Amino acid sequence: MKEQSLRFWVVAFAPALVLGLALARLVYLAFWAPEVVFGVQAREIRLEPRRGSILDRNGAVLAMDVPRYRLVLEYLPIAYGGDPRRREAWLNRIDEVLAPFLGFSLREAAAGWPDTWWQFPVARDLPEDVARGVARRVQEAGLRGVRVVPYWARMYPEGALLGPVVGFVVFRPDPEGVERRSGAVGVERAYERDLAGRPVVVRVPVDAEGRPLPLDEAALAEPEPGADIVLTLDRTLQAIVAEELARGLQESRAARGDAVVLNPRTGEILAMVSLPGFDPNHPETLPRDARNPAVQDLYEPGSVFKILTMAAALEAGVVRPESRYLDQGCVEFGGAPICNWDAARYPQGRGWLDMTELLVYSRNVGAAALARMLGPERFYPALHAFGIGERTDVDLPDEAVMRVRAYGDPDWREADMGRQSFGQAVSVTPLQMAVAVSAVANDGLIMRPFVVREVHTAEGVRRTEPQVRRRALSAATARALREMLAAVIEREAVKARVPGYRMAGKTGTAQIPTPFGYDPKGTIASFVGFGPVEDPQVLILVKIDRPQRSPWGSEEAAPVFARIAARILPLLRIRAGE
Repeated sequence: MKEQSLRFWVVAFAPALVLGLALARLVYLAFWAPEVVFGVQAREIRLEPRRGSILDRNGAVLAMDVPRYRLVLEYLPIAYGGDPRRREAWLNRIDEVLAPFLGFSLREAAAGWPDTWWQFPVARDLPEDVARGVARRVQEAGLRGVRVVPYWARMYPEGALLGPVVGFVVFRPDPEGVERRSGAVGVERAYERDLAGRPVVVRVPVDAEGRPLPLDEAALAEPEPGADIVLTLDRTLQAIVAEELARGLQESRAARGDAVVLNPRTGEILAMVSLPGFDPNHPETLPRDARNPAVQDLYEPGSVFKILTMAAALEAGVVRPESRYLDQGCVEFGGAPICNWDAARYPQGRGWLDMTELLVYSRNVGAAALARMLGPERFYPALHAFGIGERTDVDLPDEAVMRVRAYGDPDWREADMGRQSFGQAVSVTPLQMAVAVSAVANDGLIMRPFVVREVHTAEGVRRTEPQVRRRALSAATARALREMLAAVIEREAVKARVPGYRMAGKTGTAQIPTPFGYDPKGTIASFVGFGPVEDPQVLILVKIDRPQRSPWGSEEAAPVFARIAARILPLLRIRAGE
């Protein structure tokens, strides 16, 4: 992150935040008027801290706190056995004073107030002039148990652009009905402890009727604000990826899609887009299962998985790039038929092909032949080396993972291995697939993916360092496979070509499993690629669900990959090689 950009942000916003804290403290005390509770000489109030901001890698603000006001009713006696008729009279008096000014009935707003709660919010997001007007009327009428409470509200300047990744904040009541903020989904949830800050609980003296007595301002400790977090994501790259993915969905008339861009050398996630997304500024409108599909949703990847099968076969030495096999239209594997995707056009297959041609023409029968050569004793350890069937350990919550049916499991059948070799009967998330293929781009090393680059605390800066998880294959095998995948784009997946750059990649067209077998109509079209081939610095995965124009990854996902790469490679200062 550019220090100058971050310094500007701090200078611009710090005075406003300090002023907001001071205002919050003064208004909180000035308008606090608890109901009488005999024998109580003091009450505790909680001063909430500013939640830390979230910035992109260049200092653009993605999430920040702004001061807002809410109207809260408090009635201690009813929560601890008070007279319900007294509460009724109290609510009537409040309605008489405030309803004409606010334009709604506070009695009706408090209709759902549980008897076990002593506090109940009846309005949020009050403008400052309205908040001051309410406070003045409360004071003039001598109302007790009505408070205008300043609070920090969360604002997301980029709206839906980063919603699933950044997440959002929600207010949740504690057992007594006092609302507390906490992160939900994405970075807001994963880094809750860092972002939340530390509140201050103050005991405020009260008189015999429960009114607050003067309190020395100097005696009030300042709440400790939360840490600011800098992401690996680039807001500009995110916008480009979102724009091109949206275009791809519109052109293919697809239901939804995902895209992941990462640095295969470090594991830094540069962009992560899922469409349709959601606007975190309005969490109350979101479904309960609001999520980040790139991390939380599983799918069968289809032919992009052949990259891993080929890597395993090359690494084990059972084939070399020039090795040949007899391609047939259909074969039997473990008692089940396996056919090429174009078996209707080539019922006898394409004849003798080498390993590069196996990938170029995306042969299911060829992938199954490689699995048979490897055998289960070598096939499944190779998948494990690529991280298939386990979490990537990304610093985002609720990462999904599905157990891979493997040799030795009671439910494993030999036919499973045949289908798994070309991406069926195995499920991954978009991020897991991208990370697995990144090993080919990174000379065989699997890096831990991450979205948080730095955490800025009062004690200093905590940086995330790139971390090697394991070696999936040798550097020599990775380099050989990169050339084979470059041939896929140069000879067949021509819509994935990027002018000026030599890229490598693989198409995928996956059937969609249902409880009644595979969907006969819908597919998931995908493309995963990286480059430049000689020095891979960026990897892009594009996944499009249920395209209507064409079912093929080469037709729908590959062009989106090419457009994204053509726009972001120059921005990343990756020089063209041609």
